[in-house]
Amino acid sequence: MDFLLILLTVLGIILIIVLIILFVRLNFTISKVDALLDDISKKLNTVNHVFDVVDKITDSVSLINDRLVDIIVSFLANLFSKRKNKKATEEEEEF
Repeated sequence: MDFLLILLTVLGIILIIVLIILFVRLNFTISKVDALLDDISKKLNTVNHVFDVVDKITDSVSLINDRLVDIIVSFLANLFSKRKNKKATEEEEEF
């Protein structure tokens, strides 16, 4: 019976030592991952500014294109409405 108690005590001590070693290694790994995530976060913030600039530029270009299309469409609408008015006036004059 004493042999079983000594064996369990030795295995318990070995288990505690292994768990402490694993905990220390896990702690080092977590600190490395934390540093890596901080670095990635800083780089993403830098890239985020670039995307903000690109977004503003595309919004400006889209606004300019919308204005140009509106101007062209209104010009063409006025041009065709004048032609319709001329045809209607000519038809009224014929009668």
